[in-house]
Amino acid sequence: MAAASALQAALDGRRALVLTIDPALRLRTALSMDASGLQQKVPLELPQPAGELWAALLNVRQSLDRAVLREAKPEEAKAILEHPLYQVLATSLAGMQELMAIERIHQALAENFEAIFIDTAPSRHALEFLDKPEFFAHLLSFPIVKLVGRTYNWWIRTQLWKLNRVAVQLYSRFEEILGESLVHQVLEFFSIFRKVAQNYADRAEQTLKLLHDPAITSFTIVTTPFKARRDGEYFWKELTNRKFSIRGMVVNRLWPGFPVELPPNSSPQIHELVRWYGDVSESHQKIWKEISGDFSGRIPRLIALQELPRDVDGVPALRQIATKLKW
Repeated sequence: MAAASALQAALDGRRALVLTIDPALRLRTALSMDASGLQQKVPLELPQPAGELWAALLNVRQSLDRAVLREAKPEEAKAILEHPLYQVLATSLAGMQELMAIERIHQALAENFEAIFIDTAPSRHALEFLDKPEFFAHLLSFPIVKLVGRTYNWWIRTQLWKLNRVAVQLYSRFEEILGESLVHQVLEFFSIFRKVAQNYADRAEQTLKLLHDPAITSFTIVTTPFKARRDGEYFWKELTNRKFSIRGMVVNRLWPGFPVELPPNSSPQIHELVRWYGDVSESHQKIWKEISGDFSGRIPRLIALQELPRDVDGVPALRQIATKLKW
C-alpha cells in the first residue's frame, strides 16, 4: 500500500520516497530493490514524463553514523564511532529501529522529497516509532541527565567525585552491579555522545510536530477483512488519542462475489470448493458493508481492494493498486 501510494504520487509528477521501517523487507521484493536496500531510484519506464519514485529500507547504522558525522566535531565523531558502546548502540540496542525511523524521515525531508510514504510494521508495534522518540526527547530534558552528560569527564579528571560521599556510594553500587570498567565506559560514552543525542532529540521533536500537522501528514490504516473491525477501532483510537490525522482505511484482499454455473457432471469436490469460496466472499462483503457504516463518520475515506491473482512484484503490479489509491 505504501509503495503503491508513492507510485501514484510519482505518476502525478512529484518526487516521492517510500521508506520501510518494517524489518520484514517486503518492500525490497515488491520493488525489486538491490540487496543493499539503500535509497535508490525505481525505474518507471513510462512513455509520458512523470515525477520520480525512490525507495529505501531503514538502515539503523547508516542513519546513526550520518547523524554523528553531521553533529559532532571530527575528533568527537571519531571517538564516538570507535567506542565499544557505539557498536552495541548501533547494532543491538532495542528501540533503535524506532528512534532512527524519525531521524530518517528528517533526513528525507532535508533531501527535498515532495511526498514521503512510511511503511510500518504490520502490527500494533507500528505506533512505537511515534512513541519512543518522544520518550527519548523527554528523557534528555531531565536535569540530572543534562548534568551528567556535560560534567562527567571534567568531574573524573579533577577527582572531585572522590570528595562527594553520595557520589562515591552511588558509583560503588553501580560498579558492584555492572563492574567498574562498564560503568565508566557508559558514562564516558554518554558524555561525548550527549550533544549528538540532544540534537537528535531536537530534530525528533521538530519531525513529530510535522507528523501532528494535518495539513502536512496523514495516516492510513491498512487491514484485511477479518481484522478490519479490530484494527480499525484500535488504530483509530490510538492515533486519535495521540492527535494524529487519519486520512483513510484500506480493507485489502476482499474476495469478490461472482456467479458460477457448474456443468452438471462436476464432481462433489468442485461443488464444495465453489460453495466454500462463495461463503468466504459473502462474509467479506458483509464485513465491508458493516465497516463502511461504522467508520464512515470517523475516517474520511474507506477503500476496498480486491484480492489480486498473484503477489505484487514490480511497478506494473503496483500500478493496479495505485489507480485505486488516488487520494
